[in-house]
Order: sequence, then C-alpha cells, then structure tokens
Amino acid sequence: MAKENVVQEDRLLVTTINAQKVKAFLDRFFHSEAVKREASAVSVSIVKDGFVLAEEGYGVTDKASGQHVDASDTTFRVGSVSKVFTVIALMQLVDQGKVSLDDNIEKFLDGYKIRNPFGTPVTVEMLLTHSTGFEVRDPTEENVLFDPAKQPITLKESVFSIFPPVIREPGTSYMYDNFATQLVGYIVQEVSGEPFSDYMDKHIFAPLGMASSSFDPSGELSSRLPVTYSADDERLPEYRLSPEVLPEGSMMTTAADMSRFMNAYLNGGKTSDGKAILSSASLQAMSTFHLSIHPEVPDMAYGFEAPAPLSAANGKDVIAKGGSIPGFESYMFMLPNEKTAVFISAATESDLTLRFFEAFMDEFYPGDASFGDPAYKPQKQEQLRRFEGIYRDLRISFMLTSIKASADGVLLVGDTAGEWKTMKQIGELLFVDEEGHPLAFEEDANGRIVYVKYSNPGSYAAKLPEGPRYADVPSDHPYAAYIYGLQSLGVSAGESEGRFGTEELVTREMFIHHLIRQFNLPLSTQTPAFNDVADSSYKEEIQTAAELQLVTGTGNGRFEPHRTITREEAAVIVLRLLQISGYQPKESETELVPGTSQWAEQAVKTLIDLRIHGIEVTKEKSQYNYGSKRALTKQELAAIQYLLMLPEKSLLS
Repeated sequence: MAKENVVQEDRLLVTTINAQKVKAFLDRFFHSEAVKREASAVSVSIVKDGFVLAEEGYGVTDKASGQHVDASDTTFRVGSVSKVFTVIALMQLVDQGKVSLDDNIEKFLDGYKIRNPFGTPVTVEMLLTHSTGFEVRDPTEENVLFDPAKQPITLKESVFSIFPPVIREPGTSYMYDNFATQLVGYIVQEVSGEPFSDYMDKHIFAPLGMASSSFDPSGELSSRLPVTYSADDERLPEYRLSPEVLPEGSMMTTAADMSRFMNAYLNGGKTSDGKAILSSASLQAMSTFHLSIHPEVPDMAYGFEAPAPLSAANGKDVIAKGGSIPGFESYMFMLPNEKTAVFISAATESDLTLRFFEAFMDEFYPGDASFGDPAYKPQKQEQLRRFEGIYRDLRISFMLTSIKASADGVLLVGDTAGEWKTMKQIGELLFVDEEGHPLAFEEDANGRIVYVKYSNPGSYAAKLPEGPRYADVPSDHPYAAYIYGLQSLGVSAGESEGRFGTEELVTREMFIHHLIRQFNLPLSTQTPAFNDVADSSYKEEIQTAAELQLVTGTGNGRFEPHRTITREEAAVIVLRLLQISGYQPKESETELVPGTSQWAEQAVKTLIDLRIHGIEVTKEKSQYNYGSKRALTKQELAAIQYLLMLPEKSLLS
C-alpha cells in the first residue's frame, strides 16, 4: 500500500465520528474551567445517520440547588433557531398549495398596503431569504417584559404597529430580518386559521414527538428553564416576551427534542411513523442557498443561513441557524451530505456556541477552508479603486467599513473600532483576509459596486454615494479623504458656491454643533447653564454638551460661543466624548513640545496616540507638535470628525 494512502486512511480513522469520540470531545470541551465560568448550563445533541450520538447536559439548572442539566428535561430558550420551525410551517402551506413563494405578501395583509416606492413587489420568498428591502425592525426593550403586570400585545398588533417601509429595491440585497419571520408566522396564522402556537404544536411538534417544545411560554415548559446569571454571578430576572408567542424567537425546547427534529429532517422529513412533515422538494429548498453575494459566499437558504464564520465550515456544505435571546445563546448546524446535525444551547451571552461549532468541525470534519481560484491573477491597484469608499451596514447603521486600494491585488479594510485588515484578491469580486475569512462585493447591472459583505455575516453594507466636489478640495488635497468621507456619511456639508472653506476657523459654538449633530445626540430642553449663549443659534447643542459634561465653560458662567476654539480645547472635549462612550485613556509615553496647557496634556497625548488628527500634527525628533494654542480650522475639524467614526488606530486596544 502506498504511503500516501496509509496516511489518508490514518487520517480517516482519527476523524471518524462515533458516540465514543463525540462523548470524549464534549466532556473535554465543556469540562474546561473557562467554559464552566462562561456558561452555567449547557445542553447539546448530536445525530448522524438516523442515530443519536449524544444528548448531554452540562452545568446546573440553578446554582442554589445544584440540580444538573438534563438533556431530556431541561428546556432552553433558543431565540432565532425558532425561525427554522416557522419556515417549516410556511413550507407546509406551500406544499398544500395554500401559499406560493411568488405571492405578493399584500395578498395576506387584509387590504393593508405596504410603503413600497419600487415597481418590484415584496414576495413570500423574499421574506424567507431576508431580501425584502424593509427598513430595520429589530426587537426593542418593549418586546421584553420584566414587569409581570404588563400584558403582551398580540402577534397581529405587533405586525401592524411596526410594519416597515421598503427602502431598497426588493430582492436586491440581504439584511437579516426579524420582522420578515414575524410576518411569516402571521401569514401561517392567517392562512391556516389557527393561532400560530397551536399550529406549531399540532402540525410540527406533535408529529415529530417533540413533547417538550413550544412557542407558547405560558405552559409548564417555562418552569424547566435553567436560571441565568450575569457575568458577576448575579441571578438575572425572569421575563416574558411581547408578543408572548413570537414566530422569530419565542420557542423553547430540549436537546432530546432537537435530536428528534434533526434526525427527521435528515431522513426526508419523516416522523417515527414514516409520515413526512414536508415534501422532498420543500426539504431540498430549505437546504439550498437561494441568495448569495458571491457563489462562494452564501447568505440565506429558507430558514437556515450560512455558517459563521464561513471559513469554520472547512470547505464542507453546512447550513446553520443561530439564536440569541436574553440569557441564552443557541446554534444548530447540519451537514446534509454527511447526515450529521448538531444542536447546542447555553445559558450565556457570549460567543461560546460559535466557538463550539469551530471546535467540532476541526475535530470531526477538518478540511480545506480556502476560497477563490489559486491561479487568479490579481488586478492592478488602479483597477481596484472602484472598490474604494465608505460602506454602511444595512442593519447596524453605525457599523461603517472603509476600503482603500493599497497595491496590486490588495485592499485595506478598516472598521469603526479602528481595526484594519489586509485583503488579498482571489477572484473578480472576492478577497480574503489574513485569517482566511472572505470578503465579497456585489455590482449592479452597470458594473458599479453597490454592496460588500465582510464585517457582519448577517447583512450587506451599502457603498455610500459620493457628493459633489468642492472647488477648494482637489482630490490630492491632504484633507480630501476626511472631507469627502464625511460628505458620503452625510455628516458635513460645504459652504455656499461649492466651497468647503478648508482654512476657515472654527468657533466654540460651531465645534459643539458639529459634534452633537454628528452623533445625533438628543437636544436638551433645559434652561441654558451659561449666561452668554442666549443669542447663539446653537444654545440647545451647547446645553446638551454641558449636561453631558463635555464642556464646563470658561468661568463666571460664560461659554464664549463666538470665540474661536483652540486645538487643545477641542482635544479635551473630544476626549470627554470618548470617555462617555466607554473609552478609558491609557497612560501615554508621548512627549510634547512645550506649549500645551497642563490641563490639556492628557487629551492632546491621547488624540496623538489614537491618531485622531490630520497632517497638521508633526514630530520634531522625539516630541510631537500638536499646535495646541492655535485655532482649529474646518479641515482639521473634518479630520477629527471622520476619525471618530472610522479611526486609523483601535479605540479598544
């Protein structure tokens, strides 16, 4: 036998999955002290080829009693894993011919007309692929009730009280969409004529033998939930959801029930009596990616999504669904070709379940996680400039990505935390970072770049449009990137007659006005604390800054709004803004040339350390010249504003 074949067979023996190896792996992973500190209760089940390889519980349901987690009895909130079951319910109605994936959703809204300025209707299938173009509607504090006296609203009330407008052409972009699945549940309820939870119990859970599963938390299943704890070991309060039955996230279940589901799913949807809960066509549709920004970077199947991170799938075909709800994290992933599926739910709010996915795949399904074509010839830097720009996440509006063409076949990608990654081109619209994670672009029919997917696996980021050019800011201007970057973000505008006013000096009131407007801080309605701002156009912004302790005045109850602001004064205000945002300044070894006031030294050093400044800051031997006493100019303010949103150095390090 050839040596190569022996090595391959040995590798297969090492990675073969069976109950004994799975148990050893689970014990090793969950008995580690770090994991036990991170999650007080864990339940996990693993199935393969129709057999249950493991149903295990780790930790305790209550630290006071010390009762151990029971995979057959302890229930867990699974959050968005619920979406898989909601989609199954809809696909049952598709199988029965009561719903078509091509139906305009208005067919099921009892006359309600959605706000859709585009000629393309929102279809049922778009709800499943999260490509509706809806404005974001994620759960809020109103959906979690800690006060038992408060009553939840109904599913119908929820749908029509928050129904979003369509703000992107339907079918053209991906944004993880909780409302879309809530609407799927409502359609199931309307078409079937049964309350959503009753439908799920009767047509899905009962046939599958999932007696410890429900979307309705009002029964005894809630009493079997583990107690959840904060990071400092405090017992977290119990809560209810509103609506109490939530198609996108209220399901409770056990690991043993999930074994029944996963085995049935991988066995053609057949229950223990041989009947199928779904047609083979619908099962295949749920296991197939229907939306992908790139052939190698999939987005959504029906109910399932691409694994995260995608590289952790090790080149295997994996469909997955994660779930997050206060106190709990869950993850279900399947390898249909291997007839293998895994479910994990933990009483934690960390990324433990995703780390478990990576560890499991490396242990039992290792492989090549590379992307792209090894023979692809990267494009020239000039050709890559079409990717340059600022991209805003469709779901998380404050999540920004900056992309620059660095060299032939290389992009630099920065984010709002100041982390910069180097991307190597491996395809026409495909790049990969140093860790092997892919970044993919989408272009429109005219070849213009419109979206990127990288930082957030649950959403595209849209390329922000460029505005008109300023006459005093040519493309090679040293502050052009900051000025035009802010323009793309809709933060800053030029003066009249197409000029920005780069060298104009900034007054104290204008500086506060720009910062308050940039971060959309709610304006104060209180009486001004300063006695000299009554005639200021920005007295509300100044009072807001005073209440946030960004400014303290210049003495004798004065603010001096019309005086130009010095660079060191601006630095102190910016540091205070960073501090109320959670940043803690570090001890600095930066040396300054003489001239900075003692009260401003820490702020000036911090902004130098974080590189929140333009080219006006110079270094003379070992000392930095910040120009602390000099008045701040508009172009320098633009640099500060831009770098607060897309820093060049991490604010978290």
